[in-house]
Amino acid sequence: MATRKELLDAFDRMENERLQLLKKLELYAEEVLTKKPDANSWSVTETIYHLKVAEHGALLYMTKKLEVGGHQKATFSAAFKQKLLNLAVSLPIKYKAPPVAQIPEGINVSYSQALAEWNEVRDGLKKQYNTIDSAIIGNELFKHPAAGKMSVLQSVSFMRQHMLRHFGQIDRILKSVA
Repeated sequence: MATRKELLDAFDRMENERLQLLKKLELYAEEVLTKKPDANSWSVTETIYHLKVAEHGALLYMTKKLEVGGHQKATFSAAFKQKLLNLAVSLPIKYKAPPVAQIPEGINVSYSQALAEWNEVRDGLKKQYNTIDSAIIGNELFKHPAAGKMSVLQSVSFMRQHMLRHFGQIDRILKSVA
């Protein structure tokens, strides 16, 4: 059974990796962070915004499930799906973001605004993780658009792998535009 300590340790690890990236991004001007390598690619800012959108969806789903209930313990198949999902996002294959995690058409957001919104989502996740009833940490409180329902701890594992995938993308963008 997953514990709050495991959950918070996993979140803190993910958050520390994020903060390391943000420290590196402080070295770049806004123009670099908002510049796209080409018309069909995201800028660093758009990539950060996508991560915010995806994690915000996870936070909203978890909040809703905590309010309405009806969630069950995550099954073995959820653990298997999470491992497959982590493997899929670690491969150097380009995937289109699911509709719920796509950047809204025509949005024009600054790097500082995208970062502020991502910080807000992370604060919300940390608050939920700190206050969630320990007895339901292993419940299906996360739903991936393709893989389905997973536990909170499994969701942090996936969100970390998803984030790391996009960190590689950010490195490639910076090499192209800086």
